[in-house]
Amino acid sequence: MGNKMMMKSQAEFEQDYQRKQEQKPSVLALNLLIKKKGRVSTEYQFLTPPIGKGQYSEIRKVINKKTGIMRAVKIVQKNATEKEEERVLSEVNNLEKLDHPNILKINEYYSDDRFHYIITDFYSGGELFSKIQERRIFSETYAARIIRQLLYAVNYCHLHGIAHREIRPENIMLERCSEFASAILIDFGLCSKISHKMHSSVNHPYYQAPEIQQKKYNESIDIWAIGVITYILLCGYPPFGGDTNRKIIDNVLKKPLIFDEQDWSKNSNESKEFVRKILLKDPSQRITIEQALNDPWIAKNYELQVTDSQLKRVLTNLVNYNCQSKLQEATLKLIVLYLASREELSELREVFTCIDTKNDGYIDVEELQAAMLKIFDSETAERQSNKICAEDETLSYSQFLAQAIDKQAILQKSKIETAFKLIDRNASGNINVEELSEAFKCNLTGNEYWIEIMNELCHQQNLQI
Repeated sequence: MGNKMMMKSQAEFEQDYQRKQEQKPSVLALNLLIKKKGRVSTEYQFLTPPIGKGQYSEIRKVINKKTGIMRAVKIVQKNATEKEEERVLSEVNNLEKLDHPNILKINEYYSDDRFHYIITDFYSGGELFSKIQERRIFSETYAARIIRQLLYAVNYCHLHGIAHREIRPENIMLERCSEFASAILIDFGLCSKISHKMHSSVNHPYYQAPEIQQKKYNESIDIWAIGVITYILLCGYPPFGGDTNRKIIDNVLKKPLIFDEQDWSKNSNESKEFVRKILLKDPSQRITIEQALNDPWIAKNYELQVTDSQLKRVLTNLVNYNCQSKLQEATLKLIVLYLASREELSELREVFTCIDTKNDGYIDVEELQAAMLKIFDSETAERQSNKICAEDETLSYSQFLAQAIDKQAILQKSKIETAFKLIDRNASGNINVEELSEAFKCNLTGNEYWIEIMNELCHQQNLQI
């Protein structure tokens, strides 16, 4: 690798992040995380013994008693250690801010005197680690799809000033049991702000970038870990092994990258070159996330399964989106986030990723217009894309879901009634301002968007619905 590849500077990352933060807030840009005191068993039925266990935590499957939807709950012992307490609160805080098709979605957070309860989507495909143990070696097409989705998620994190630092197969879930299942990045407890000086030892030695041992590193350690996972998927074992953690670390630092002729005989030169460009021991020479996303190996082996008819259907829904009030808009997002099935959202996720050609986890006017030109005439495409993105300049993932979903399918009477019950905490049959504020996790004072919702409620007797 003769030419030095420049990494995106910290200033550029911060400028990108600041640009996103300066956009006018909208209810549809909010993550409607519900936070409650009390035991989770009051609203959820526990289905099985633990499906995962840690020293101070366990993960179990649960069903929401009101919605009937299956979720996963991570139960963490309170005050077990100071580090563990920091980790769980950091994870909740980080997940609450992130809104991406390939990042774990947190739905609710409960706490009582003894435990933290983190309610998230349940992914039936299990860990990528288990899949690797089961199959050992994967096709380039399968590997490229998983790696591309990881790169997409991590790029979004980095643009938001977050380094994951724990990327490994145990922290990658598969959405369902299928060859075409999406990869979901989980475990954000050890994330760090990129602006901070990162020096602590993180991740398993197999996935540790060499610079971690120098106690001074940046977000490039995430791309290294993805490179290690790529290597494992294509040949069945890590690039730098060893009988002990110390030996693994020594090999990471000193051993050259080798592609065993027999084990790599069926893999393309493009795949080897992709791995080689990532697993460079000097982080300043390593390719960036953006470069990896646009690598020839990814382009050759990864293709989104979006047909013209699917694109037309989703874009038509976007064009026809019209909520009559801010309250309707907020309620629609609650229904989409909490009550829509995975099947109802799968097509939208693929279309969102297809339109987001800049790979930043948002859809801007330029990207939307380019997509619309495939379906509509140029005048219509320009007018509608400007109209859709007018208020916030870009569409976040959850905004896109709420606006592009098939309203006739999602706004069934049963779902509307269930959404009402979710907001009506005291089961009185009426929703007041306090319940609305709690449901949407919002301080109504000083927030223009929510003041507008209050004004809508003022036209109703006793400020109730």
